[in-house]
Amino acid sequence: MLPIPPILGGSVETVIQKMAESTRKKCEVDIFGPSHRALPPEQTAGGIRYYRFPTKPYSAYFQAVRDRVNAGNYSIVQVENRPLFIPKTKAANPSAKFICSLHSMIHTERNMISPRLTEKIFGMCDKVLVYSRFMRDRFTSMFPSVGDKFCFIHLATDTDRFKPRWEASVEQHVLRLKKKHGIPPRAKVILFAGRVIPKKGVDVLISALKHVLKDFPNCFLIVVGSGWYGSRRPSPYIHRLRQLCGDIAGKIRFTNYVSCEELPLYFSMADVFVCPSQWDEPFGLVNVEAMAAGVPVVASARGGIPEIVKDGINGFLVKREHDPAAFAKPMLDLLTHPEMARTLGINGRKKAEDYFNWPRAGSEMLRLYEKLLK
Repeated sequence: MLPIPPILGGSVETVIQKMAESTRKKCEVDIFGPSHRALPPEQTAGGIRYYRFPTKPYSAYFQAVRDRVNAGNYSIVQVENRPLFIPKTKAANPSAKFICSLHSMIHTERNMISPRLTEKIFGMCDKVLVYSRFMRDRFTSMFPSVGDKFCFIHLATDTDRFKPRWEASVEQHVLRLKKKHGIPPRAKVILFAGRVIPKKGVDVLISALKHVLKDFPNCFLIVVGSGWYGSRRPSPYIHRLRQLCGDIAGKIRFTNYVSCEELPLYFSMADVFVCPSQWDEPFGLVNVEAMAAGVPVVASARGGIPEIVKDGINGFLVKREHDPAAFAKPMLDLLTHPEMARTLGINGRKKAEDYFNWPRAGSEMLRLYEKLLK
């Protein structure tokens, strides 16, 4: 659990914040979350009320949140990623509508909660909200007795923060960023952004780069992210990745943690964005951020990613996600065909502007709230 607003990053925390901002004009929004030394325990900012509590021990944290929710007389209680929080809270707030919002399937896995209890909790809820068609369909097949509870809303990005790479306003910033990382001005940049952990597949991407460099040596890979949110300390996995680089180490840059304020410029610097996930991504928000920046995407065809990346339209999907050569081919195609890359980037930016935007996502959330309160 990370603080909100997402001062340490985190896709879940970003979604919570942006959804709150997108719905606050039509409803009152209170956010309960972890405390942080940089944030006050209680705060009203931008029309949103924040209540923050120490997280250690977790039992005390959840009880403090529950007590405050119980005192609030809320019409809707939306619980993010913690289904086990619902039973006692629902019992104390029988008239409130409950939404169990799940950003992944991790908190319903057998090592955390039994399928029988998960099904029971879903049954207590008025809706179980997920963020891709893939997740809705997976949960529906797993828990058919409560299949009518599941719904999905596609996530979004801030198209004002993630500016298209061809805008003149970002050009000088990109050149400075390239200089900072020792990348020549005319060299092409391949970008990875996200948590640098095994299931994100950076090892596959490094191996793919070895193939690419044989035919296109004037490119660099920049890996943006760390093993844990807000951490600037290289993890054991990152150390292994550095060893994997071998004789192409000079072509790869590891940034570790990059702040939310700096992140959009890294996307603007990229010529190709690669998401080599080795697992079923529940959605894959980084792909939408790349699209907003006008960057063509090469991504694994897993989980919710194919709902974002359309093969040959705004990027390319890779079905053999374990195979570095399968990533290398579309990466090389985009690097060697700049007009095609530009067309796909423009298509991605337009899709982000027209659909993957927070006003649309917020409107869908408000419709869900209105439906529950009828």
